[in-house]
Amino acid sequence: MTRFLTGLSPTAIMLSAAVIAVILSASAVLMAIDRPYLDLPGGAVPTVVGDVALEETDLISEPDYLATYPRMTAFFERQDLIVAELDRPEVRVTYTTAGGATETAVFEPRPREIADLPFAFWFQQGVAILALLVAGWVLALRREDWGARMFVLTGIFVPVFALAASVYSTRQIALPGDTFKLLSQINHFGAGSFGIALVGLFLMYPKPLFHPRWLLVPLVIFGAGIVLDLAYVGTDVWLNLVVPTETLVALVFAVVQWWRSRRDPLSRAGLRWFFLFSMVGVSLFVSLSVLPPALGIATEGFVPQAYAFGFFNLMHIGLALGIIRWRVFDLDRYAYYVWVWLAGAVLIFATDLVLLLWLREQPWASLALALLIGGFLYFPLRQLLLVRLFGSRTPQVSAMIPEVIDVALAPTQRLQNERWDALLQETFAPAAQVEVMDDAPDTPRIAENGVALLLPALTGIEGRRLRYASGGRRLFGTDDIEAAAMLTRMHGVVRESHLAYERGVNVERDRISRDVHDNIGAQLLSALHAAEGARKDGLLRDTLTDLRQIISDGFRTNYKLSDTTADVRAEMADRLEVHDIALNWPAASLEDLATVAETQVPFLMVNTLRSLTREVTSNIIKHASATEVTVNLTLSEDMLHLEFLDNGTGFETVDVQRGSGLDNMEERVRTIGGTIRFRRMPRGMSTEVSLPLDVYSRSEMAEAAM
Repeated sequence: MTRFLTGLSPTAIMLSAAVIAVILSASAVLMAIDRPYLDLPGGAVPTVVGDVALEETDLISEPDYLATYPRMTAFFERQDLIVAELDRPEVRVTYTTAGGATETAVFEPRPREIADLPFAFWFQQGVAILALLVAGWVLALRREDWGARMFVLTGIFVPVFALAASVYSTRQIALPGDTFKLLSQINHFGAGSFGIALVGLFLMYPKPLFHPRWLLVPLVIFGAGIVLDLAYVGTDVWLNLVVPTETLVALVFAVVQWWRSRRDPLSRAGLRWFFLFSMVGVSLFVSLSVLPPALGIATEGFVPQAYAFGFFNLMHIGLALGIIRWRVFDLDRYAYYVWVWLAGAVLIFATDLVLLLWLREQPWASLALALLIGGFLYFPLRQLLLVRLFGSRTPQVSAMIPEVIDVALAPTQRLQNERWDALLQETFAPAAQVEVMDDAPDTPRIAENGVALLLPALTGIEGRRLRYASGGRRLFGTDDIEAAAMLTRMHGVVRESHLAYERGVNVERDRISRDVHDNIGAQLLSALHAAEGARKDGLLRDTLTDLRQIISDGFRTNYKLSDTTADVRAEMADRLEVHDIALNWPAASLEDLATVAETQVPFLMVNTLRSLTREVTSNIIKHASATEVTVNLTLSEDMLHLEFLDNGTGFETVDVQRGSGLDNMEERVRTIGGTIRFRRMPRGMSTEVSLPLDVYSRSEMAEAAM
C-alpha cells in the first residue's frame, strides 16, 4: 500500500480525493431522493400517516438517541410500517401546522427532488467533502509520516459517518427499515473508526510515542467494540461507550505529547494549534450531540447532529492555521498552492456554468467570458491571499551592524554566543530553537530541502543550525544565504579589527614596560649612585623627560642619528665612570657618522638604541666585574652595527637565568627587524647588535611575522 501511494503523484491523489468526494456525495443525493415525497405545508409535523399513528421517536433524526438495541430494532420495524403507507398511490396524513393547528389531508406521494433536500443535508455534504479533500491534500504531500497518515484516516472516516447520517437524518418521514439500519451501521462504523484514527493520531503526532506496530492495540480494542456494536450484541449501544472512551484516550495521549514536547518549542507550538482545534471539535461533538441522549439528559443532542458534524471541520481549520504558523506535518506554503489552483479551476467552472445559463445559444462566448472574468478575479485574489498568508520580511542585515558589533565585542564567550543567537533569531525568526553544530560548513548553506539554514563557525562561536524560517511560514532561500554570509563577513571584519586593536594595545603596553625597565630603571639606578646632589637632580630630571617621551611623544618625533649616538655615548661614559669602568668608544667612529650627520631616525630607533645601551651598561656594572668596555659603531648601507666588548667574567646565555633584561633586548631588536647576538669571549663578553635605519618598514614586517 505504501509503495502504491508513493508511486502516485500529489496531483493524482488530490484528483482521486475530489472524484471520490463527488461520487460519495452523489450517492448520498441519489439515496436521499429515492423516496416518495409529500407536499406538506411548510413547518408541518405529521402525526398520523395512513393507518399508522406516529410515535414521538418515529421522527427523530438519529436512532442512536434511543440508546438500546431493542429500541432501535423496534424503531426500524416501525419505519417499515410507515414506508408501506407512503408507498401507496394516495395517503391520508394528519399533521400539526407551524401555528399549532391539527389538519388532515390526502396526498399523492411524488418522487423527491434535489430541491426538496434541506439545508442540513447539504451542510453535511460540505463537512464530508471538506474533510475528504483535506485528507487527500495531506496524503498527497506527507504520505510517509505516521502522524499525517492517522490524520488522513480521520479525514476519510468523517464522510463515512456524515454522508450516511445525512441521508437518514434529513428524511422527510421514514426510510425502509433495512436501509435505515444499514446507514446507521455505516455511521457507527465511520464514527468508531474515526475515534481509532484520532487515538492513533495523538500516538504518532508530533513525535511517535511508540513503534507504529502498537497502533494495532487501539485498533483491536476499539475494533472489538465496533464489531459488537454492528452485531447489536447486548442491550445498550456500544458506540455510546466506544466514542467517548476513544476521545478520552486520545486526550490522554495528547496530554502526554504536550508534556514530551516541553523542550521542543516547534513541536509544542504546532501541537498547541492542532490539539486545541482537534480536541475542541471532537469534544464539542461528543458533549453536545452524543452524551446528552446517552446519559438520559435529553432525548436528542443539544445541537442537531447534522450541524454538530461541523465541529469536526475545526480540525481542518486548525490544521490549516497550524501549517501557516507552525508547519504542522512539516507542510509549507507550497501546500496551499494546491488549494489556490483548485480554487481557480472552481471559479472558472462556476462562472462558465452561470454564463451558460445566461447565454444558452453561445457556449463558446460563455467559456471565453468565464476565462476572462476568472483571470481578472483569480490572479489578484490569489496574490492577495498569498501575500496575506505568507508575506514575510526579507532579512535586512544592513540595519544589524550595531548588533554585530555587540556580538564581536562581547566580553565573554558565553555572552558572545547569547548575542549571536539573539541576532540570528531577530534576523531569520526561526520557529525552532537555534541549534549548535559540531560539523558546521565553511559557508552558509541550505539543508533539508529549505527547512534548515546552516551557518559556519565564527571566531569563538560554534556553527549554528536554524530551522523553519519566519516562524515556519516559509523555506530558507538564496536571500537568507546572502544575509547569513553578510552577517558572518561583518562579524569577521569587526572581530579582526578588535583583535588588531588588542594586539596594538599589547604591543604598546610591552613597549612601555620595556622602556620603563631599561631606561627609567637605568636612570634611577644612576641617580641612586650619584654622589653629587646636582648630578642626582639632573639625572632625575632626565628620567622625567624620558618618561614623558615614553608615554606622550611615542613615535611622532625624528632625531639626528649623530646626536643620538653622541648622547648615548656620553651617558654610558658617565655611568661607567661612577663604577671605575673605562669606556673605549673610538672617536673615529663618530667621525664616520658625521658623513651622515643629517640622517634622521625615528623615536623608535632612538629609544631602541638608548635602551640597548643602557641595559648593556647595567649588566656590565651589576654582573660583569669588568674594568674596561669597548664600543664599536659602524654603518653599512641601511644598517647600524654596534658591538659592546667588556673584559669581565662573561657568561653563556644558555647557563644564566633569563630575566627581563636579555629578553627585553632581544624583543626590542626583533620588533624593529634587527638582530642581536651574545657571545662569550676568552675574556669578557661581546654583544653584537644590528639595527635597520628604515625601522618602520622592518618593524611592520616583523609584526606581520608574529
